[in-house]
Amino acid sequence: MLLPLAFYACGESNLEPVDVYPLVPPPVYRTWWTEVAACTDVTARFERVTWYEAGQLINRETGMDHVGAWVPPHNIYVHSDYLLYTEGVKHEMVHELLQTRDHDSTAFLRCAGV
Repeated sequence: MLLPLAFYACGESNLEPVDVYPLVPPPVYRTWWTEVAACTDVTARFERVTWYEAGQLINRETGMDHVGAWVPPHNIYVHSDYLLYTEGVKHEMVHELLQTRDHDSTAFLRCAGV
């Protein structure tokens, strides 16, 4: 199921991850990382990211559940139901590589499709 961009938490301070576990990233994440790094023209080690799986990623203000979230400096949370959702994971990788919460860069559409 594809969700609109509004469902990305992207470093929101009001994010409440629920049922969080450390995530050993699936091998495909390294492939996606290489693709996104090349697309953004940013070089960074994949190993710098700490990955988490969350049963829910709730915005405390809106009550909305999110697909993924990037939390500075190097943490990415992925909703359990979307662990292999390419665009969602790549979207959070763009945040990590650019080190920004903002969505001003065209890299989000160009490199993650969302």
